[in-house]
Amino acid sequence: MERMRVTDGDSATAAPAAELPQRPLCRRVDMWVDFDQIGWDEWIVHPKRYNAYRCEGECPTPLDESFSPTNHAYMQSLLRHHHPERGSCPSCVPTRLSPLSMLYYENDDLALRHHEDMIVEECGCH
Repeated sequence: MERMRVTDGDSATAAPAAELPQRPLCRRVDMWVDFDQIGWDEWIVHPKRYNAYRCEGECPTPLDESFSPTNHAYMQSLLRHHHPERGSCPSCVPTRLSPLSMLYYENDDLALRHHEDMIVEECGCH
């Protein structure tokens, strides 16, 4: 899937170092998967493309419950808040995913399958 086409609506332009805005907080953004672009269009009937979404952005320090942190991520953010040199930042990752139904050819037969964890529904800090 390395060849998948990834696009998102946020195309920030570079600003001088003194004016760089803080990176946006952890959120879900578009990531369109086009099966033609990855060479799967011959056997996938539907959908031909779909929005899988992805997670990007910073996790604030310290974390609060709105970012659905694990206990480990919460402790990691507290350590980083009090001792920045000792702790790494929690990562913005998918916390809830949903399935994608696909119609495709499998051994010369048409098959309808539901593939779990294909679409990011929610992002959080872990």
